[in-house]
Amino acid sequence: MRISPDDVRRSLAGLPAEESPWISMLQTNARPAAVAIPIRFTRDPVVIAILRSAELREHASQVAFPGGKREPSDVDLYATALREMDEEVGLAGEGITHLGELTPTPTYNGRYLIHPYVVAVGEGLAPVACSGEIAQVLELPLGAYLRGEAPRYGVMLNWRGAEILMPHFRLDACVLYGASAVIFHDLVERIAAGIGATLPPPILEREMPWGNREPV
Repeated sequence: MRISPDDVRRSLAGLPAEESPWISMLQTNARPAAVAIPIRFTRDPVVIAILRSAELREHASQVAFPGGKREPSDVDLYATALREMDEEVGLAGEGITHLGELTPTPTYNGRYLIHPYVVAVGEGLAPVACSGEIAQVLELPLGAYLRGEAPRYGVMLNWRGAEILMPHFRLDACVLYGASAVIFHDLVERIAAGIGATLPPPILEREMPWGNREPV
């Protein structure tokens, strides 16, 4: 499916306009963080993500987006997302174009509120793993999800009296889950609505895909 940066920009116009249904998970001392959602607009668009190293003490072998907590030198959270994307996957410079924002999403443990910034990656830029914390750079098949060819999955959770979908995505050799999956699910749904694509509903499962590991 061919989509353009303008398609995504229009789909995200006016966002974020609402709170995440998980906002009550935030701790009172939660800190702001930011991630970049880099899209490569190839013939079949992909979103660049990372697989964390198995050697990490926290969130080892989990799929995430380039990002982290805000540092004093960051003028704003978008600057945080850009800095982390440069440090982790080497994407920076004039080939990066801001397209919009998604709904801020708390981490599962409530310690951070993640602000997702969607960017277009120019043709001359190629991501590489620039940190020992990253085992692999991944490409999520955005086009396949927008066509409904790649299935989405989820578990319905009862959170404070409301049934809320906790989405996850089964990739070739790993699973995208937790806050990162919530963010990617939001991206797919927003773009689909913006371009008039009809998506099949997520396939509901009974058990969380992360087992005993704490998700991001």
